[in-house]
Amino acid sequence: MLSDLLRQEWDYHRDRPFGRMVQLFVARIFRGGGDTDAEGLDLGVGLVMTLLAMPGGFVSLLLLDKYGSFLQWLRGVKGFDALQVAFSDEYFFIVLSMTVTGAVAVWRWGAIFPDRRDYMNLAHLPISTRTIFFANLVAVLYLVGLLAVDVNAASCVLFPVVVSAAQPKFFFFLKFAIVHAAGVVLASIFSFFAVFAILGLLMALLPPRAFRRISALVRGAVVVYLVTLLSTSFAVTNALIRAKGTIPRWALLFPSCWFVSLCQVLRDRANPVMQHLARLCLPSLAVLIVIALCAYAIGYRRYFVRIAEMSEGAVVLHNPLPWRFVSLQRRMLPTPFQRGGVGFVMRTLSRSEPHRLVITGVGGLALVLASQALMNAFEGAKSARDAALSANALAIPFILTFLGIVGLRLVFEIPADLRANWIFQFLLDSENQECAPLARKVILANILPTILVVTLAVYWYVEGMAIAFLHTLFVAAWAILLTNIVLTRFRKLPFTCSLPVFKQHSIVILIGFCFGYLIYAVSTPEFESWALTDPVQMLRVLPVVIVAWYVPRHLNRRAIDWERRLIFEESAVKTVEVLRLSE
Repeated sequence: MLSDLLRQEWDYHRDRPFGRMVQLFVARIFRGGGDTDAEGLDLGVGLVMTLLAMPGGFVSLLLLDKYGSFLQWLRGVKGFDALQVAFSDEYFFIVLSMTVTGAVAVWRWGAIFPDRRDYMNLAHLPISTRTIFFANLVAVLYLVGLLAVDVNAASCVLFPVVVSAAQPKFFFFLKFAIVHAAGVVLASIFSFFAVFAILGLLMALLPPRAFRRISALVRGAVVVYLVTLLSTSFAVTNALIRAKGTIPRWALLFPSCWFVSLCQVLRDRANPVMQHLARLCLPSLAVLIVIALCAYAIGYRRYFVRIAEMSEGAVVLHNPLPWRFVSLQRRMLPTPFQRGGVGFVMRTLSRSEPHRLVITGVGGLALVLASQALMNAFEGAKSARDAALSANALAIPFILTFLGIVGLRLVFEIPADLRANWIFQFLLDSENQECAPLARKVILANILPTILVVTLAVYWYVEGMAIAFLHTLFVAAWAILLTNIVLTRFRKLPFTCSLPVFKQHSIVILIGFCFGYLIYAVSTPEFESWALTDPVQMLRVLPVVIVAWYVPRHLNRRAIDWERRLIFEESAVKTVEVLRLSE
């Protein structure tokens, strides 16, 4: 009876104008591919929430071998202190929570406030601006709560299970899980409101035109800070343990230190510096929420009132490239198909929100795995030189290139708008297509330059010129070979073909990618770590390189004419062919 009354009350308030506006703003914040073609990719709430929860669960499963009692016994470890070992991993989860939540806040930056379409639909209704403001505020607070729970749900369950695997008491698991959940959830809320406060202050202080210009720069700076925060996982915990006396100045720049210190205080494992840092958590979070809400209220009023005065879009002027760049472009892209195709692919990657979301998800997973490898490389290492030559450190560029190449190859399968691919079917010659060379150049141009430059610079500084060149050359060769493998018999212009249908060998392909990751990003760095002690041993990989280069080329040459044609629609494989003799 009581449940029926509560349900009726809920339905009543939900159908009121305020409830409907809250639903409108929540749907706008989480809008997936509703405006695209029905046959395209629809990134709704369920898929987005699943992608956000994956990094925490994936990292938790990777830590199973670190806390298992049987593995500890095999390694001869005695007196294993799970709380002491879990300190660095818990800091990593707090940083991961802040990074993912902050990245989502930056990604949905433009959807937090009503846009021109909302203004045109709501301004003429008998609804006050205050009601619209509070409805949007409720939607934002709903987003905060949902993100704080979803991003940390997997790690709040799996990580305590992994840590307490060798503990006989259930109370240890329960206490560890509650403290861990409090730390990561509070850190997630802090990260969102930090981005929200920056957004509100900019909108409250700057004119609309200046805000649009500075917004992109500020978002880029926030993303750089979040990546930097994620990269501190391997060094901050040791520095906090060794800290004595007053609070270090660097610890004030990383709020993640405050929340991990709060977890240590709740477990009675904190030193005096951590106790001081833990006192900053709740007051700073409260002050940040007040600043964010006040700036949001002021900025919202200014923004919503001036929507009608804003132009629908800015005029973009395309300045011609200098003749040197035009000449270089013609050499790298010798045919009109490649020049036009590269422009189309790059513009789609930069403008399409579903494609950017998939790339961001894969890139976030790559950064998480790379940060975990970097943290493992420095554990037990006597110096930075020893850590750099370990298999974990050498694996970082392999992890980034593997997931980057596979991620772009996956994104190429997602159509942008199938209703518009008629222009390509009309203009392009299906017999003389260069889809594989086009996709290869796009993948390598987007992934290799930055990774190779950073790898070469870091290893040149740490290990010297010879090791740096060998390692960089090794990474480049493996990336080129992997690109050739994933583009075997590729005959689509990216984003113009329907989504692939499920085939009998799809599971085999998925297992093959997992197996390929183990060979590419796990076994190869281990071999390289051993071979760099005697660089002549690197020649042993030549047979593997030759085979990996020859097999894709051989398969492409063996393809019949029908298998080389450009396609715009994926068709299912028929298990039974009918002769149709009666027709």
